[in-house]
Amino acid sequence: MSPSATNRITVIAAPGNYNFDTVNFVMDTSYIDLVSLDGNRSIVFNGINTIEITANDVFVRGVDVGTLNFAIADSLNLLKVENCSGGANSFSVPYGTILGTFTNCTGGDNSFGGDGSTASGVFTNCIGANFSFGSGYDSSTASGVFTNCIGANFSFGSSSFGGSSASGVFIDCTGGIASFAAGGAASGIFTNCIGGNSQYGNGSFGGGYAQYASGTFTNCKGGSSSFGGGGGSAEGVFIDCQGGDSSFGGSSGNASGVFTNCTGGDDSFSGNGGTASGVFNSCIGGDRPFGGQGTASGVFNSCIGGNRGFGESGTLDGFLYYCRLTSGTFATVSGFGRTVLCIDGNNDQNNQ
Repeated sequence: MSPSATNRITVIAAPGNYNFDTVNFVMDTSYIDLVSLDGNRSIVFNGINTIEITANDVFVRGVDVGTLNFAIADSLNLLKVENCSGGANSFSVPYGTILGTFTNCTGGDNSFGGDGSTASGVFTNCIGANFSFGSGYDSSTASGVFTNCIGANFSFGSSSFGGSSASGVFIDCTGGIASFAAGGAASGIFTNCIGGNSQYGNGSFGGGYAQYASGTFTNCKGGSSSFGGGGGSAEGVFIDCQGGDSSFGGSSGNASGVFTNCTGGDDSFSGNGGTASGVFNSCIGGDRPFGGQGTASGVFNSCIGGNRGFGESGTLDGFLYYCRLTSGTFATVSGFGRTVLCIDGNNDQNNQ
């Protein structure tokens, strides 16, 4: 039939169980597509072998291989997979590159990019388990476009040993504990993302292991040690974000970015011995925030902190405008620093 770019062939399979007990069902020729008759995941593999895609330009829809590995080859940039499902290691190439377009697909652990892999494709409405979406035990990368995707622990460019990165575009995505480049570099664009499931995940968004968050984060939520927290560096742009204790460069870290309407817990915003050198607008922290017990050298506008905030028990040489402490008093300003119309924990005005 001479399949080609202008003469595509589509194999339409009726709903049913398809048994491959001897060898894998291999798709090794471009321009030959496989789709289910009803569009659902009704092409069910119930044998001991699975589907294996090695051709680049193919379209597959409606295949369910159960707990088997939905196998694909490395760097298939023209591959399109829609409404398919597999078990662990599905849609993955360990130490390879995951390209192509995946829509409404579901995989198990290490899916959509396993150990040492790079997930550079387009992923929409996909669901993975632990170590999914360019994650793994070894350093991995999530550099693609991810929209409304869900991963479990250590997903979206994370690694249990650190060194991974999330440099892609992430929109309306949800990860588990230590997701979105935990222990690595979160340098991408993150919008409406959550690092956690029922509770916000720890160490997400370039936090947890003294790494950094240098991307753009809008309306994102993380748990403790998130957003470059846990001794890391928060050097990006953060708008309407929420973190837990030691977030935003907290616990002896560095907060040098721009923060607007963000909320953190205790030791947040480079608290507990860190350096808060960025620009902070209408942000709220718990105890020891904003360079508490460290250095507050940035610009703080209408920010609220708890006890020992804003360089107290450390150095305050930044500029505070209309800021407030819920407990304790402001440190004595040094250098060229200033406090203007600030209110301390005793409801006394502070101007230095």
